[in-house]
Amino acid sequence: MGGLSPVSRAYARLERYLRLIGIHLGNQQTPEERRQRIVRVLPKAEPPVTAITRMYTVERYGRNVHTARESELQSGIANEAWADTRTNILQRFLRRLLPWGRR
Repeated sequence: MGGLSPVSRAYARLERYLRLIGIHLGNQQTPEERRQRIVRVLPKAEPPVTAITRMYTVERYGRNVHTARESELQSGIANEAWADTRTNILQRFLRRLLPWGRR
């Protein structure tokens, strides 16, 4: 992940961490379809997952014409959104492991 942009790195981490809670995303799904599936399972993570997915879609499929300041802002947003998402994923993972956390 070293050569990825902060936005692409956040998206890649999102996909990797989802496997911890049993979500395996197919290659045939668009980023938006993946986002919808994630949000169904992790509704509390909707804002950060949406932020990561939308930034990734623009970066991957749009024109990447950003100033240094815009890139810096996106990096900060991506990192913060990833931290929020990771917290939600890990909480869900721990609830699966701990008998008193199951619902």
